[in-house]
Amino acid sequence: MTITLFDCTDVAAAFGNYSHGVVIPPGATTLHLAGQVGVRPDGSIPDDAGEQTRIIFENFRIILESRGFAFTDIVKMTYFVVAAEDLPAIRAVRDTLIAAPFPAASLVLVKALGRPEWKLEVECIAARIGAA
Repeated sequence: MTITLFDCTDVAAAFGNYSHGVVIPPGATTLHLAGQVGVRPDGSIPDDAGEQTRIIFENFRIILESRGFAFTDIVKMTYFVVAAEDLPAIRAVRDTLIAAPFPAASLVLVKALGRPEWKLEVECIAARIGAA
């Protein structure tokens, strides 16, 4: 039993580093992570989208590891981004942490998030065979 990330050749190729779909077999454990924003533990918020992305992924790492998961278990990511011009910085950080096979992903450009300082919010789903 394995988790399968796949691309479908009957639709347009992926526009970036993501898979078209994921098959999670019965018996796998899934972990749904709430949206994370780029706020440091002390409450400070950096101005830079890349630094906010690093904080988000560090939060993911901590939450994932607290339940026996890792970045390699992420099967779906959803990005909510305020400014399209921040995408290169966001992708640069993501690409240092997430490797192929890439999780399925969605990108939504939004007018605003919960606080004006937040440049992005990211949520994810992880799945693992035999995780606790």
